[in-house]
Amino acid sequence: MEALISLIIIVVLLVLPLKFAAQFIGAKNTGFFNCLFALIVSALFQYGVNHFFPNLDNTYGWLVTVPVAAIAYMLVLGTSFIKGVLIAIVQVILAVLLTALVASLMAGV
Repeated sequence: MEALISLIIIVVLLVLPLKFAAQFIGAKNTGFFNCLFALIVSALFQYGVNHFFPNLDNTYGWLVTVPVAAIAYMLVLGTSFIKGVLIAIVQVILAVLLTALVASLMAGV
Protein backbone atom coordinates (compact mmCIF):
# COMPACT_ATOMS: atom_id res chain seq x y z
CA MET A 1 0.00 0.00 0.00
CA GLU A 2 2.86 2.36 0.79
CA ALA A 3 4.37 1.73 -2.63
CA LEU A 4 1.11 2.72 -4.32
CA ILE A 5 0.86 5.91 -2.27
CA SER A 6 4.48 6.73 -3.08
CA LEU A 7 3.83 6.17 -6.78
CA ILE A 8 0.79 8.45 -6.69
CA ILE A 9 2.80 11.17 -4.92
CA ILE A 10 5.58 10.91 -7.51
CA VAL A 11 3.13 11.11 -10.42
CA VAL A 12 1.41 14.13 -8.88
CA LEU A 13 4.77 15.84 -8.26
CA LEU A 14 5.65 15.31 -11.92
CA VAL A 15 2.33 16.11 -13.59
CA LEU A 16 1.01 19.07 -11.59
CA PRO A 17 3.91 21.44 -12.37
CA LEU A 18 3.55 20.63 -16.06
CA LYS A 19 -0.21 21.13 -15.89
CA PHE A 20 0.13 24.50 -14.16
CA ALA A 21 2.89 25.61 -16.54
CA ALA A 22 0.86 24.58 -19.59
CA GLN A 23 -2.18 26.47 -18.34
CA PHE A 24 -0.07 29.52 -17.47
CA ILE A 25 1.60 29.62 -20.90
CA GLY A 26 -1.64 28.93 -22.76
CA ALA A 27 -1.40 25.43 -24.24
CA LYS A 28 -4.50 23.87 -25.81
CA ASN A 29 -4.44 20.45 -24.09
CA THR A 30 -3.91 20.92 -20.35
CA GLY A 31 -5.75 17.93 -18.90
CA PHE A 32 -4.11 15.67 -16.33
CA PHE A 33 -3.76 12.70 -18.66
CA ASN A 34 -2.57 14.90 -21.54
CA CYS A 35 0.18 16.23 -19.28
CA LEU A 36 1.03 12.72 -18.08
CA PHE A 37 1.28 11.55 -21.70
CA ALA A 38 3.41 14.61 -22.55
CA LEU A 39 5.82 13.67 -19.75
CA ILE A 40 6.03 10.09 -21.02
CA VAL A 41 6.67 11.25 -24.60
CA SER A 42 9.28 13.73 -23.34
CA ALA A 43 11.04 10.99 -21.37
CA LEU A 44 11.04 8.71 -24.42
CA PHE A 45 12.45 11.49 -26.62
CA GLN A 46 15.14 12.25 -24.05
CA TYR A 47 16.01 8.55 -23.77
CA GLY A 48 16.42 8.45 -27.55
CA VAL A 49 18.65 11.52 -27.55
CA ASN A 50 20.75 10.07 -24.72
CA HIS A 51 21.04 6.84 -26.69
CA PHE A 52 22.41 8.65 -29.75
CA PHE A 53 24.56 11.11 -27.76
CA PRO A 54 25.72 9.18 -24.67
CA ASN A 55 28.57 11.56 -23.83
CA LEU A 56 26.42 14.55 -22.88
CA ASP A 57 27.43 15.49 -19.37
CA ASN A 58 25.52 17.38 -16.71
CA THR A 59 27.05 20.67 -17.77
CA TYR A 60 25.61 20.77 -21.28
CA GLY A 61 22.90 18.14 -21.05
CA TRP A 62 20.24 20.71 -20.18
CA LEU A 63 20.94 22.49 -23.48
CA VAL A 64 19.58 19.40 -25.22
CA THR A 65 16.97 18.44 -22.63
CA VAL A 66 14.95 21.67 -22.82
CA PRO A 67 14.45 21.67 -26.63
CA VAL A 68 13.67 17.94 -26.65
CA ALA A 69 11.07 18.42 -23.92
CA ALA A 70 9.72 21.44 -25.81
CA ILE A 71 9.21 19.32 -28.94
CA ALA A 72 7.31 16.72 -26.92
CA TYR A 73 5.18 19.40 -25.26
CA MET A 74 4.58 21.05 -28.63
CA LEU A 75 3.30 17.79 -30.11
CA VAL A 76 1.17 16.59 -27.20
CA LEU A 77 -0.05 19.80 -25.57
CA GLY A 78 -0.81 21.62 -28.81
CA THR A 79 1.43 24.65 -28.54
CA SER A 80 4.30 26.30 -30.40
CA PHE A 81 7.97 25.44 -29.92
CA ILE A 82 8.73 28.70 -28.08
CA LYS A 83 5.80 28.13 -25.73
CA GLY A 84 7.04 24.56 -25.28
CA VAL A 85 10.43 25.90 -24.18
CA LEU A 86 8.73 28.25 -21.73
CA ILE A 87 6.56 25.41 -20.42
CA ALA A 88 9.68 23.26 -19.91
CA ILE A 89 11.46 26.03 -17.99
CA VAL A 90 8.44 26.93 -15.82
CA GLN A 91 7.78 23.23 -15.20
CA VAL A 92 11.30 22.68 -13.86
CA ILE A 93 11.05 25.69 -11.56
CA LEU A 94 7.65 24.61 -10.23
CA ALA A 95 8.78 21.00 -9.81
CA VAL A 96 11.77 22.05 -7.72
CA LEU A 97 9.64 24.32 -5.54
CA LEU A 98 6.89 21.73 -5.10
CA THR A 99 9.38 18.97 -4.29
CA ALA A 100 11.08 21.20 -1.71
CA LEU A 101 7.69 22.00 -0.17
CA VAL A 102 6.66 18.34 0.05
CA ALA A 103 10.07 17.35 1.43
CA SER A 104 9.89 20.02 4.12
CA LEU A 105 6.35 18.95 5.04
CA MET A 106 7.39 15.31 5.28
CA ALA A 107 10.44 16.24 7.35
CA GLY A 108 8.24 18.15 9.76
CA VAL A 109 9.89 21.51 9.27
